[in-house]
Amino acid sequence: MVVLLVGVFVAYSLARFLGEANEGLLSAQAVMRLAALKTVIALEVLLPIALYIGCIVGLGRLYSDWEVVAFRAGGVAETRLMLPAMLLATVIALCTLLLSLYARPWAYAELYASEAQAEAETDLARLPAGQFHVLADQGRTVFIGRREAATGRLDAVFLRGEGGDDLEVISAAHGDIQPAADSTDWQLTLADALIYRRGPDGEQVVARLGELALVVPGLKEKPRDYRVKSASTGQLLSREGNEERAELQWRLSNGVSTLLLAAVALPLSRTRPRSGRYARILIAVVLYALYFNAIGMARSAVEQGVASHLWWAPLALAVLLVGVLVAQRRTGV
Repeated sequence: MVVLLVGVFVAYSLARFLGEANEGLLSAQAVMRLAALKTVIALEVLLPIALYIGCIVGLGRLYSDWEVVAFRAGGVAETRLMLPAMLLATVIALCTLLLSLYARPWAYAELYASEAQAEAETDLARLPAGQFHVLADQGRTVFIGRREAATGRLDAVFLRGEGGDDLEVISAAHGDIQPAADSTDWQLTLADALIYRRGPDGEQVVARLGELALVVPGLKEKPRDYRVKSASTGQLLSREGNEERAELQWRLSNGVSTLLLAAVALPLSRTRPRSGRYARILIAVVLYALYFNAIGMARSAVEQGVASHLWWAPLALAVLLVGVLVAQRRTGV
């Protein structure tokens, strides 16, 4: 189940980041790194789901194939069969807790740093040819028909910049881009350039120049800002904000949720013989969705200062588990 869920998530992440790579906003190395970091972040959710569904499917097969009946006939108590599953759940819960407390904030910090670096590398000198590039943070659209990487020669160059009421459009048959001296900027030299400019007062200017030299600012990596998700657990303990409290409780609750979901999976796996090991998968999925939404709402309430903790959601799941176990014990189902 872990391999299946991680594979699906990696494929989803790659599809998302490859779209940005196709637009020239990310390199292949950056795509792989970002996808790996996203997977590390998602493991705190994927591991509990994998354990939850795995227990239901695996133990459900013992019931549907009459093996539990055979164990009972041989004098083996049903609780003895469940002990290995709970031992495994305890190990997975500890791993999930460590992921939430240490690996997740580290992965978020690296993710933010990689995204900032990738954004800083998205400038005119690195954009691939043959497609339009909309650089929203710079307020311009760029098209380069063909590029010679060795010489820096550009063909069919189109630049459109807009800021407020100002509009500037530049097109040229040929161009050349080279690093500016003693600077991170670039010098763009265009041959046979056609310029259209509209000022804030509506005045329009059209000009044609045999040669036009422009200084294009190179993008610089932005300084890292404090973000709650990338803050270490020690930082969260030393702060008293609502967001810090919600994030810390969320990290701590993941281990508890993993153990509770595994415990809930045990009664859900009990099916009648020959009824199929997937008989209660739909119920299990609905129950997990309800719990995930409940703890998400509880976290949002803590972030907004409406509630002081989110532990009512795991407590509600524990109460439901006790109720189901008592009902099964009375009915024998």
